[in-house]
Amino acid sequence: MAEITVAHSATKELRTNRERAWVFSVRISVTLFLCVQPFSPSPPFALTASAHANSVSYVRYSVDGRGVHAIVRLPLDDVDLLLRLDRDLDGQVSGAELDAATPAIRAYLAKHMRVTANGAPVAESLERVATWRDGSAFQYLEGDVSYQTASAVRQLSIHTDFLTELYPSHKTLGHISAAGHVEPFTFDPTATYERRLAPHRTTTIATLVAGVAILGLLVIARRRSAAAAVGMVLVAAAARADVIMSAPALNATLKTMEKLKRQAADAKPERQEALFRLGAEADGLASIMNLEVDSHGMQERELLDLALSRTKELGVGVAYNRDKKKFFYDGAAFAEYLNEAPRGAHAAAAEFKLLSYRFYQSSATDIAALTAAAGAKTRFLARYPEFGANAELRLYLVVDYRDLHRRYLEARDHAHAATYRQLARAECLRIVRQYPRTEQADAARQLLRTLTVR
Repeated sequence: MAEITVAHSATKELRTNRERAWVFSVRISVTLFLCVQPFSPSPPFALTASAHANSVSYVRYSVDGRGVHAIVRLPLDDVDLLLRLDRDLDGQVSGAELDAATPAIRAYLAKHMRVTANGAPVAESLERVATWRDGSAFQYLEGDVSYQTASAVRQLSIHTDFLTELYPSHKTLGHISAAGHVEPFTFDPTATYERRLAPHRTTTIATLVAGVAILGLLVIARRRSAAAAVGMVLVAAAARADVIMSAPALNATLKTMEKLKRQAADAKPERQEALFRLGAEADGLASIMNLEVDSHGMQERELLDLALSRTKELGVGVAYNRDKKKFFYDGAAFAEYLNEAPRGAHAAAAEFKLLSYRFYQSSATDIAALTAAAGAKTRFLARYPEFGANAELRLYLVVDYRDLHRRYLEARDHAHAATYRQLARAECLRIVRQYPRTEQADAARQLLRTLTVR
């Protein structure tokens, strides 16, 4: 592994940080272990990077005399994430919740639907809001919007840019009906539809500022079923093959967190369980955010920024550590759980997570801090000898011992350096012996090579 063989790096600090970052890759499997045992996190954030369909909206405009009428359909889960329609957090958007959210929906549609007739902007009127399901039972927010003009429409310009807060290149598949002619058009932030309407003939000037979209792809893009036209599946697959972080998944996790925060605020028997689950949800979200950035860079910047702002609003501490270049949860709910239930059913898992956070965010330069960290890990192993993630924790302990060995060598304290080298080697051998054919065993073998006396 490149991270293990960085002994030739220019600085000791870089070596320590990079090797700790390498162990971070093993953390993903442990996060999963904690998330599924003994409970399950929000289903959309399973770590398997299963594909999900691209988010696509639909709109139909019709021009009749002095009016323009539009029926718009937006993916309900995306709108819910942005506007928080599901106020009772039961996973459903009721009619009453739609009614309460109508002012916010009206403002959102007005912001993202802009109609110009005869060179002048036209004010909109939201006539109806409801939910609608397609043939796959996928839910949409449906709105009827009308525009009234002072005279007959002779020149029409339409621009829509829905859901760009979540997807910068979001597509809206449109149909425009005017003068007895129906025309398909794909709206996005760079595309504006323009048309001149004449009494006897129609001239179309559909202007795409940044290229022409593939209509066939958009027809199938929002379908969640596996069935699709064979020729377009190959195109769609490339766009959605390795989706990790998505708006529906983020929405589900944020709503779960908000619900757990409410439960934890009550002094009831369920409070401790809610605290632990809140910590696990936050930890899982941070892990998904890291995996997203590692896999796709800042491709989903809007979702990442939204996750940070909304967790901050909830009082859940997920933040980016610039030194480590990772997102971390601050572990507050785990610490609170341990304070209230030090011998609770989730005590070992909660303490393990806190130990892992300290490990990954430590600088590994201070002997006293390293000694204290190693002591905390050995005490945990003594209390919970059968804990399912002990192989990972022992690997952390190896790195602590290895770093102590290096720090004492730098201080020319060869006796202590030799002691910690032996402790590190002993732990490596224990991992290889007790946990064969695991990632942790492979890591221990790599570390053993760096601990050989030359």
